[in-house]
Amino acid sequence: MNWEEAAIIAIGALLLTLPSNWVVRQVLRLTRKETTPSHNQAGRWIGILERLLIFVLMLAGAAAAAGLVVAAKSILRYPEISAKPATIDPEYVLVGSLASWLLAFGTGALGVVLI
Repeated sequence: MNWEEAAIIAIGALLLTLPSNWVVRQVLRLTRKETTPSHNQAGRWIGILERLLIFVLMLAGAAAAAGLVVAAKSILRYPEISAKPATIDPEYVLVGSLASWLLAFGTGALGVVLI
């Protein structure tokens, strides 16, 4: 790996951390009038790790395995969104997850093209 490839990987990984959290929050704010509580940082860290995992898998040529990350999160979130009443707004989860995955897969695809 040369320095240009390493730089592309590092920049892609950095963009998928706090900047991507900000983008996902902005998308969520556009879809809702009220904001979510900011005291729960776990969801933000999960999002960062999820995006980084998808990015790494895409760069490794394992896009199908990255799809498993999406499936796993969907299965893990199902009890929360299917409960009566739901413990979290299903549309909120879906919009946030899709925005996060779009950033991860898009950055991964761009990284694959550039490398």
